[in-house]
Amino acid sequence: MISGDRLAAYFDPYSPGLADAYAPSGAVLPASADEVRAVLGVANNYRLPLWTVSLGRNYAYGGAAPCLKGSMVLDLSRMRAIEVNAELAYALVEPGVTYLDLYKFIRDKKHPLWIDCTDPGWGSVLGNTLEHGIGYTPYGDHAGHQCGMEVVLADGEIVRTGLGAMSGNPAWPLYKYAFGPTLDGLFMQSNFGVVTKIGIWLMPEPETFSVMEMMFRREEDIVPMIDALRVLRLDGIVPTATIANWMRIAAGNTTRAEWYDGKGPLPQSAIDRLTKEMGIGYWGMRFGLYGREKILAEQRKAVEGTFSRIEGMGLAVATYRRGEAIPPEHATLAGIPSVDLMPLNWLGGAGAHIECPLVVPMRGAEFLDLYRRRTELFNAEGFDHYCGLTSTTPRSFINTGSIIFDRNDAEQCARARALGKTLIEDAHKRQLSGYRAHISEMDFVAAQFDFNDHAAMRLYERLKDALDPAGVLSPGKQGIWPKDLRHAKDEEAGKP
Repeated sequence: MISGDRLAAYFDPYSPGLADAYAPSGAVLPASADEVRAVLGVANNYRLPLWTVSLGRNYAYGGAAPCLKGSMVLDLSRMRAIEVNAELAYALVEPGVTYLDLYKFIRDKKHPLWIDCTDPGWGSVLGNTLEHGIGYTPYGDHAGHQCGMEVVLADGEIVRTGLGAMSGNPAWPLYKYAFGPTLDGLFMQSNFGVVTKIGIWLMPEPETFSVMEMMFRREEDIVPMIDALRVLRLDGIVPTATIANWMRIAAGNTTRAEWYDGKGPLPQSAIDRLTKEMGIGYWGMRFGLYGREKILAEQRKAVEGTFSRIEGMGLAVATYRRGEAIPPEHATLAGIPSVDLMPLNWLGGAGAHIECPLVVPMRGAEFLDLYRRRTELFNAEGFDHYCGLTSTTPRSFINTGSIIFDRNDAEQCARARALGKTLIEDAHKRQLSGYRAHISEMDFVAAQFDFNDHAAMRLYERLKDALDPAGVLSPGKQGIWPKDLRHAKDEEAGKP
């Protein structure tokens, strides 16, 4: 068990001034599913709350810190087994396996397979998948490419989902469904069990890989960009794509102070000078194309023909054949993990960020309206709007709204917290929601799901009470609390 000075590693590293409010009391590090069962036995006997993490590197959302102060962190980082089947292109991984670990394992075995990785790559494959994480290749929907789970329930029962419910069934990591209900989704972003193993599908190494990078000059160009991309995504020509605004492009290579020394957000004149002198657009888009060269040649023509209709579009194309070295700037599009952190030096000091990501329909005019409103909200709190869009499904985007601040500046921390809450409230007015939230905002986001008097949450609570009657597993995760704590919170809030 970990306590004392070593416990600091489990505090929220990017906390906007709230670290003490979410401090754990210690950590325990089991090395197997059987040891997880033993920990759960003790926790149930003493009603000790546990906060489960794979590696605890979900930094923009709280890291390893628990929702309930004083919880014991159940750290699964010692569970690091990997199995790969090259013929059927899948892997089975435990929680402590990072994207770097999996990439190295496949490379060392010389398997002709690619992974899909986050950026940076030292996070947990299993942990990111359970949080509905995303990447940059055709396999970028990590939860969508997960197949088969092993779960330890709160009472110590070990369950395998899907075809894994039949001992020795070789199709467990190959086919998502089975005979009866599909259970995997119950254990994603939930506190109903401890996931100790998952299957993930891997991508066969393509014959050819092309990177297409585009720049667009005007803010309003986002409308035809999105509408054109939607058609290419639905046609299956583009497998996934990312879009970044001027600040997201610039923040990795410069700082705010280089362009403006006044208070508040950059004025438009400074943004115009920045984009001109850095040679970037107001928006940038990039994606990979993967497959056989003859097919890719036609896809590249279709892409160029589509986006060249937007005045002033700039295009760069890089193509790599199987076995050729891929430079660092294109690595993640080829499933090669990096160790680079998100650039957080825009405001100087001890750079940190929290995220307010929304799921938005892929419609250009609607997004431009949302973008302008969110820019107003960022600017009102004195922040520049760091905006990105990732399309891992052909009908929607994940719209990241990164609030970058100096975590050693109490005033900036307060403004970052205020902005986060305002963004959530404004999204709810538009009937939009995030797919993740910082631990300090989980209850607030969960409360936005209000259909039929919060029927979904009432169902989650029934499942929680049935599967974890002692309420020991990750209380408060995704706003799901065990019965006793739920009642105490209601009394505190003055609810009957």
